[in-house]
Amino acid sequence: MRVGVNCFSLKPHIGGMKYYFLRLFQELLTRDRDHDYVFFYSRENLTELRKLDGVHWEQAAILLEDEKEIKNHLRGVDLYFCPLFILWPRPLPCPTLVTIPDIQEVFYPQFFSATERSIRAHQYPESMRLADRVVTISSFSKKTFVDRHHIPPEKITVAYPCPDQGYLDAARIARNPGLPLDPGGFLLYPANNWPHKNHEALLRALVWLKKERNLEVPVVFTGTRLPGGYPLEKKIEEFGLSAQCCSFGYRTTEEMAYLYLQARGLIFPSLFEGFGLPLVEAMAAGCPVLSSDSACLPEIGGDAVTYFAPGFPEAIGEAVAAFWQDEDRRKALAVKGRERARLFSAAGFARSHLEAFAAAEKAFRKTRYLKQTLRYSKPGREIAALWSRFLREL
Repeated sequence: MRVGVNCFSLKPHIGGMKYYFLRLFQELLTRDRDHDYVFFYSRENLTELRKLDGVHWEQAAILLEDEKEIKNHLRGVDLYFCPLFILWPRPLPCPTLVTIPDIQEVFYPQFFSATERSIRAHQYPESMRLADRVVTISSFSKKTFVDRHHIPPEKITVAYPCPDQGYLDAARIARNPGLPLDPGGFLLYPANNWPHKNHEALLRALVWLKKERNLEVPVVFTGTRLPGGYPLEKKIEEFGLSAQCCSFGYRTTEEMAYLYLQARGLIFPSLFEGFGLPLVEAMAAGCPVLSSDSACLPEIGGDAVTYFAPGFPEAIGEAVAAFWQDEDRRKALAVKGRERARLFSAAGFARSHLEAFAAAEKAFRKTRYLKQTLRYSKPGREIAALWSRFLREL
């Protein structure tokens, strides 16, 4: 089978979905001998595509100026796969598959601009309905698609992402980033500064701990700092936490492995996740995890994680104090975490997608495509323009 892959949304700062794409195709291009992959990409995607190591993604790749041109290059493509958010262009005269990680905008609309809400409100459910198969990254997300957008559950495949396999042997790949780390230990929070990552509540919890418990817990923050996001460095200073909190920006996999090994634990206060990759990375590296109990996170962490309610700084503070002061508990979590992390393998991740490819091919009907074509005979120019503008602004 020849699979066409839309890479146009692959950008450096799209968070966990960037790693979803790279780890999926690293595995498929390395192990899958039954499919050929044709990558439709723009020059803006090159930085990330070149991170596919030791595989020849470019052999059948097609460089395009505009996403709409993909339609002109589908001859010989047996299945069309959009792994990053939106089925586009559409409809198409071949089986189609789309990956949508979550519908956070339904639960936290305040975290999105009016343009983003408009795009997601139309494009996500429409992509799910028109695709022959939908992939998502947790059973939690699958349930929200069924409940909120009325997508038949049998149409949705859950494919759990995998961490970089190097984390399973973190000591081997770890590289000291040369950062001023607290010798008494620290908690680690790796997250871009998006609103749902809930940095504010964590900082307030640290202030509460200092005031009410006379306990100063050092925290190391990593992650890309995006324009318009939560002003973490400024807030650390405003809350009087500069002596115990450090923000070190983006770190490589090797540097993150070192930080996971040095940390007393991962702290993860996020309000909403489709998967929660840092939990699995930390567990794989033997770093105990203290996490929010929201969205999919209990599904991912199981009983290998200690949970707290993320909406209340005092609740976070209580959980942090208990976790920080209980070494036996942390050691037990580290052992359980290593075991649980092995459930999220590269082989299983790829296998779920291969099953979804087969299901999409089986579900495709020419008559359904013809009906879709009639519906789209006068393209929604406003929606197309919004989507193009959104891509440019990524």
